[in-house]
Amino acid sequence: MIDHNAIQLAIRARVLSLSVATTGLVTLAATATGYTRSAGSFLTDRLSPGMEIAPAGFASNPVDVIRSVTALEIITKNGRAVEAAAAGRSLAVGLPSDRAWENISLSPTAGKPYAEEQYIPGPSAQVTLGPLGELELTPMYALYVHVPAGNGIGAPSRYADAILRHFTPRTAIAVGTDTLRVRTDVGPFRGQLQAGDAGYSVVPVTIPFFMHTPNHI
Repeated sequence: MIDHNAIQLAIRARVLSLSVATTGLVTLAATATGYTRSAGSFLTDRLSPGMEIAPAGFASNPVDVIRSVTALEIITKNGRAVEAAAAGRSLAVGLPSDRAWENISLSPTAGKPYAEEQYIPGPSAQVTLGPLGELELTPMYALYVHVPAGNGIGAPSRYADAILRHFTPRTAIAVGTDTLRVRTDVGPFRGQLQAGDAGYSVVPVTIPFFMHTPNHI
């Protein structure tokens, strides 16, 4: 049945599992200004200034924002407790923890990324014969990850590309007894880097969907 609220919530649930970048489980140390490693590379792990990182495996795991990054060192926006190097730790980037879901207000924290969504229900059409034929719905979902401006193209581009990988054509999402799918005739696409709110940059990503559902009269 037509239930755009259920469709939007189902898309949002998949968005929440977005993975942008990660170190995997490696040996890391926490410094007063961020994180260090003696092997591997934060750059190879695709970590960029402006990204929000979530640490794991430390005694203290505060979410923070990358201010600068080299192969062996990350400087974060805020200071943190020092911890000696140990194995089995990770730094991961997913959907920012601040989210401007539709019709829910958000006051962005300066220098901290945030996500914004827009849902476009789109038109519908009956695609099989008969008074109780199937309807095809063609909604679209737009996702914007706003990152602190002035940090180059790395963070906004990598957030956008991760969204495209997360919603490749034919991706299926259950919505009740129906199945929502990412379209193949026109797939997800990203826009150009643009200025967002004051102090932010963003690369918008639009995801076209389709779903067949019974025509209940």
